[in-house]
Formats: sequence, C-alpha cells, structure tokens
Amino acid sequence: MRHLQISNLSFIYPNSPEALFSDLNLTFSLGWNGLVGANGSGKTTLLKLIARKLSPTHGTISGNALVYYCEQKLDDLPEDFDSFSTAYDSRSFKIKNALKIEDAWLYRWESLSYGEKKRIQIAVALYSEPDVLLLDEPTNHLDIATKQTLIEALKGFHQTGILISHDRTFLDTLCNTTVIIKNHRLYKYKTPYSNAMLEFQKEQEALTRQIEDHNQKIKQLQKAIQQQKEKVSRSDSRLSKKRIDPHDRDAKEKINLAKLTGKDKNDAQRVHTLNSRYQQLDANKMRVEKEYKKGVVIEGGAHRHHASICIEGGNLTLSEEKVLHYPKLLIGDSDKIALVGDNGSGKSSFIKTLIPQLDRQELLYLPQEIDADLAAELFEAIRMLPNEKKGALFTFVTRLSSDPKSLLENTMPSPGELRKLLIAKALLDNIAAIILDEPTNHMDIDAITSLEEALKHYDGLLLVVSHDALFVRSVAKRVWSITREGEGVYRLREGGQASA
Repeated sequence: MRHLQISNLSFIYPNSPEALFSDLNLTFSLGWNGLVGANGSGKTTLLKLIARKLSPTHGTISGNALVYYCEQKLDDLPEDFDSFSTAYDSRSFKIKNALKIEDAWLYRWESLSYGEKKRIQIAVALYSEPDVLLLDEPTNHLDIATKQTLIEALKGFHQTGILISHDRTFLDTLCNTTVIIKNHRLYKYKTPYSNAMLEFQKEQEALTRQIEDHNQKIKQLQKAIQQQKEKVSRSDSRLSKKRIDPHDRDAKEKINLAKLTGKDKNDAQRVHTLNSRYQQLDANKMRVEKEYKKGVVIEGGAHRHHASICIEGGNLTLSEEKVLHYPKLLIGDSDKIALVGDNGSGKSSFIKTLIPQLDRQELLYLPQEIDADLAAELFEAIRMLPNEKKGALFTFVTRLSSDPKSLLENTMPSPGELRKLLIAKALLDNIAAIILDEPTNHMDIDAITSLEEALKHYDGLLLVVSHDALFVRSVAKRVWSITREGEGVYRLREGGQASA
C-alpha cells in the first residue's frame, strides 16, 4: 500500500448547522504525518473517518483496508489484545522489548498507569501490522523517558502513520509531513511541524498583502465605475431634447449630429466593461485564515499580599509499595514552580496534599482529567453568568483559539475544549493562585502557546505539573524534581533547571 487517498469527502454531524469537511481531497504517503489544529477543528473526526468508525456524508477514502486506530481514551482493552498477549513469536518479543513492556502488565490491565496502557495499546497496533496506523494524542500523561521510548518504537513503522499531538517536540522528531486544519480547510506541508507553521504563517502574510492589493484594485474600480456613470448621466442629459425649445431647430440638429457621429457612444459600454471587471475581481476574492488575538490576560491577586507559606518536610504514602519523602519547602506569593518527575512518582498525590496547606480562598486547581460531574457544573455556572461576564468568558476562549459559540452549543465538547472553558471561567475571578496538573494535555498548540504567554505575566502563585519540557521552561522559575532512590522510594528535591 503506497498511500491513503481521501477524495471529494464531505462530512456533517447530525443536527449540526454546517459541514465539518466539504469536498476534501488529501493524500497521506508513507511515513509519519502530523495532524494539528485547534480543539474541535475535526482532527479526531478525520481519524475516525479513516478508521471507518464514521462514514462520510459524501466522497470516498481508499487505502484504509488495514487500519488500526489508537484512540485517546484507554478505558477498555485494545482491539486484538488477546492475540498479542498470547503471542510468543520473535516479532512480539521484539515489540515488547522496544516499548519496554513487562510480561506481568498483560495480566493486570486495570491497575496499569496511563503510560503503561499506552505502550501496550501501541504494541498491539504494531503487532497487527496495519497499512495505516492512527495515533490520537499518544503522549498525554507520559514522562520524557516514555515519550522517547515511543518515538524509537514508532520510527520502526514504515507504512502510513497519522499522528495527532499537542507535543511540539514529539511532532518535530517523528513527522516529516504536517497537515494543518484551520477553519475547516486543510494545508499540507512536506516538513516537520515547526517548519510547517513557519511556512503557513509566511503564506498567510503574503496572502494578506495580496488581498490588500486586490481590495485596493476593487476600490479603484468602484470609483472608476461611479465616475463613468456620472459621465454617462451628464451625456444623457446633454443629448436630451426635453428641455429644448420646440422651435429651436439649430439645437435639435446639433444633438442629432452628436448621436449620428457616435459622440460619447462608448460611455455606456465603458460602464458595462468596468462592471464586468468588478464582478470578476469580487468573485475571485482571496481568503486569509482569520487569526484571533492570542494571550489570555490573567488578573492576579497582586494587591493581596500573603505571607510566604512554609511546608514542613515529611513522608507521603503513595501505595503499599511506594513512599515519597519531601523536605521543608518555602512558597512565596508570586513563585512560579514546576513539579517534574517520572510517571507514578507521586506528583499528583503530592499536589493534592499540598493544596489544603496553601491557605488560598481564590485558587484555580485544574486536575489532569475533567469528569462528567465537573463538566456539568461548569456548563451550569456558565449558563448563570450575566451577559457582561459571558462576554469576558467568550474573549478568553477566543484567545485560547476556539470559537466559544460553537463550543457552548456542542453537546460533546472535546477534553481540550473543556479545559479551555474551565480555565476561562476561573480567570473571570481575581484568583491568587493557580495549580495546573498536566495543563497541556488535550489542548491544541495555539492554546498552549497562548497559555504560556499569559502565565509568564501572571503575578500570583503558580504551580504546574507537566511533562511538556517547552512549557515548563517557558513558565517556571523554580523546579521541584521527584526522583526514584530505590525500590518504591521516591524523593522530592528543590532545584534543577526548568526542564521536564
């Protein structure tokens, strides 16, 4: 199989006011292709269409007879799990070794960490030998070491791979082709993500200049049409006999002579020609993708000064087999702290223990995953907001690269869209502290860069747990690192560089 071909594809969800894709034509060749775009832009829908989990409204997809779709959620056992778990051939051992999968994992799926489940999911997919491998946000919750393990394993896949990810480093390392979804349109570049975004921005800037020139020509043409119409009007008035004395034979003869010699006879034709040119220019108007202003303005609690908080050192039991030791910690009012460490080292557990000790009434805590109850509370709170605050909320969401109207009308918002709404709603208050546990999970790249910019200028207390090295380096001034010291023993230390 040489390529995956999408031809004249259109898709619209039932009860949706407009099509998500219209007359889409796209080819995916061998190798890894990055698929990027804002939350709700249709990335996951496109993968489901390719995986035949959804059917196109119109059009066809060919080359997807043997396809494996690794979705974001890992609630259930992967498809074909039994075949892989009972296989003892050289290929299965090679895949397990590449992804560092322990045999015991195959017998305790429910108790595995997200990273362990993700590795098994991808191992099963690779063992199935598909022609097309689809990965939807495979790096969510994964530490740096596990991401690198995934990258090395996926480099060995030589068929057609399509990867949705918010992880810029992961995209640049693995993908040689990038497809950008913007306002229901797709742009394909045969280059990794960072270069593709530069090319896209340059194209948009050049197109903006062309549009400005195009619009200037239209204005000039409109002015010429108006002038020509006025000239025709004056000519018609001059050649009219209505105001001439019926007995003034000389004046009548002059008008007859003017009409006979064709004087001003091209004026009307000139108007027709100009109108035709205007209609052609107007019909060929170029379109530049609309860009919203980025960067969320966060009103911190700078006017309220709290004393620095001292957290006494101690031990935190993570499980029967694991314990986390942490030292005495001093936290300032405007500290920007990143908590980093491997999966399963106790970062989230430590954060939950820390929150009650912060003594902050106005605090935003964003957990790793937003459950249905929290989502329902969020939508009810938004519904009760006065119009002024709703407007502010819409501005926040817009600056996080989503359309707030369509997002609120969506009965099934994506996990990334829910995170945007939760952050935007919290930012309507004058919050004094922000605690974010893996904030970049599920969020699109535009939203991540907007959030980075906002957090740089935030003047309250910020504590983030993240495996996104670029995000950590961008927002953190201090780093707490959790490392493993022995079997089941972890220790939190102050210091180190802002890298995950």
